[in-house]
Formats: sequence, structure tokens, C-alpha cells
Amino acid sequence: MHIGEKVNNQKYLALIILLTPLLVISLSTATFYLGYKPTSSNNNGELVIPQIETQNLNLIDAEGNVFNFSTGKWYLVHFDDFQNKTFSLDRYKLATSLKITLPRESHRLRRVVVYKDKELFANALELKEQFPQIIFLYDKDNMFENRISSQLNNPYFSKSMFLIDSFSNVMEEFNVSLTFSEIFEDLKVLL
Repeated sequence: MHIGEKVNNQKYLALIILLTPLLVISLSTATFYLGYKPTSSNNNGELVIPQIETQNLNLIDAEGNVFNFSTGKWYLVHFDDFQNKTFSLDRYKLATSLKITLPRESHRLRRVVVYKDKELFANALELKEQFPQIIFLYDKDNMFENRISSQLNNPYFSKSMFLIDSFSNVMEEFNVSLTFSEIFEDLKVLL
């Protein structure tokens, strides 16, 4: 092989190296504008499409103050009717375990329980004392329940947990059949 041939081969190699990223960017841009997108996701929970807004709800915290979901924070929400305290205890433990197990991002995830019956909530004193870090919210006028029920199953009957994203929208539903590790997988990716 002559030196001239070697230089020509290096020019072709350099040209290939230069054109490869340009080709990849061009093709990906073209497929984006042509509307190509994956047909499914690999979430374990069900994505809520369209997302459900949480503004202008009539939620009251334990001190009687109006509660609003903060932007920048994520919330794991469970609707509890306090009919089965053993089930409630299991769900609270699950939510607590998820928060503790998350690595560096655990400070961004808050746990919320929403209820609509003040008397049953008052009778669930041991649950409130056992989980002081959970935010208990009274759904005055059932606005939050109705907003979710308009698009999904009634949250008190489905017993699902819902994930509210950092923009304060309900974006994912974790049904009762999902295990700790399945929910944890989704939270780890999202947070």
C-alpha cells in the first residue's frame, strides 16, 4: 500500500466519522416531524391521558387550612374511606417504604391520603399517629374525587394510588395489583 492510498483511506474514514452524526440527527429529526412515536410505554402503572389538573380543589389539611399541591414536588396520593383499617395500614406502609427506598430523590416525594368522611377519619386515630409524615386532606365537596372519577374509576372503589407530577397534575395510576417493586421501578425512573 502506498502512502497516497493510505491518505485517501484516511480521508474516507474522516468523512464517514463526520457524516455519521449528521445522518443520525437528520433521520431522527425527520422521524419526529413525520409523527413517528412508540405505540406503548414500559410503565407498570397506567399513564393518565390527558393528565388531570389539581388546581382549584377544595382540599383542607389537618389544621383546617386550604391545601394546594406545590409545583416542584411529587405526590403519591391514596384515597381512603377507612372501611378496612388493615388494608389502609398496608397502603400507608407501602407508600412509606417507597419514599424511604428511593435514593437521593426521596425528599421530592410526599405521601397524601385524601378522605371524604370526617367521622371515619376521626376514628382512624391510630393510623394518623403511626404515620405522622403523611399529609391527610379532607376533600370538601368531593371535588378531587369527582375530577378523577370523570376520567377514571372512582378512587375510593379502585383503591389505586395516584402519582401527581411536579406540575401538579395526576399523571399515573398504580392499581392495587401492582407490587412494591413495580411501583418503585416507575418512581425511580420518573424522579
